[in-house]
Amino acid sequence: MIKKILVTGVNGFVGKHLVSELEGVGIEVLGIAGKSADQESGKYIQIDLTDRGSVQKNIDFSGIEGVIHLAGLASVGDSFSNPLKYINVNSSIQINLMETALEQGCKPKFIVVSSGSVYDPSMALPLKEESPIKPTSPYSISKLVQEDLGQYYTSRGLECVIARPFNHIGPGQGSGFIVPDLAKQIVEARKNGERSIRVGNLNTKRDYTDVRDIVGAYILLLKKGRSGEVYNICSGTAVSGKEILEGLEKAAKIEINPIIDPSKNRPVDNPVIYGDYSKLNNETGWKPEIKLDQTLADIIASM
Repeated sequence: MIKKILVTGVNGFVGKHLVSELEGVGIEVLGIAGKSADQESGKYIQIDLTDRGSVQKNIDFSGIEGVIHLAGLASVGDSFSNPLKYINVNSSIQINLMETALEQGCKPKFIVVSSGSVYDPSMALPLKEESPIKPTSPYSISKLVQEDLGQYYTSRGLECVIARPFNHIGPGQGSGFIVPDLAKQIVEARKNGERSIRVGNLNTKRDYTDVRDIVGAYILLLKKGRSGEVYNICSGTAVSGKEILEGLEKAAKIEINPIIDPSKNRPVDNPVIYGDYSKLNNETGWKPEIKLDQTLADIIASM
């Protein structure tokens, strides 16, 4: 029975849902929030994880049985404008954490959160863990670096499980992602008595999973995942941006007129991507439980 774990990025979109789930099953959480993050006073440690000295000074790994590492930069679109920043930040945080744990003589089990975006999207679908890799953004490159670091530190004696979540959505997700960006515009249009919103390419299809299902998978991987192994976390189905828009319209009870805005299109945007979660299901029993309509309704209700 796991009693205490460390969660980085605790005040982020996924982190908030993860902490709620962990505390709900009686697991003590040592939360690490970003230096500039809003937080309840005294509840979490607030440090800059890119600063090696700060990590060494402020994090005590003794008694920590597992680490779910969420902290880092996560917007695919923004990574095209800031490639070096994404690669440097996402790799340096992980190095600082793992080196510090080893320096303290501690070997907690790490869940390294990568991404389904590391796969070559032109390969046969659904994408499986053994499917070829071909990063299509600086963000996905940074995630591959994190995976390689995980394998390296496995050779140094740490247990590292690689999670590859595909697109995850839910209440509380920040801007810069298609679902919250559409939802925010729809809610504002409804409030202002308008009907038009600006959108990017709505024809691409992606694999969306509710964040509350995603965090359940992380916890199961902490308990049952095998060190050095990679696990997809996904729904196994592809949904278009148009279908997302229609679901949000239904939840908001409004009909929207989408206006195409070319500035919202990404430099690289593959038409269809979805994954296979059978390995995760076979080894942990996990499967997605929350239906897309419910997720979209919860998102609209949270705004």
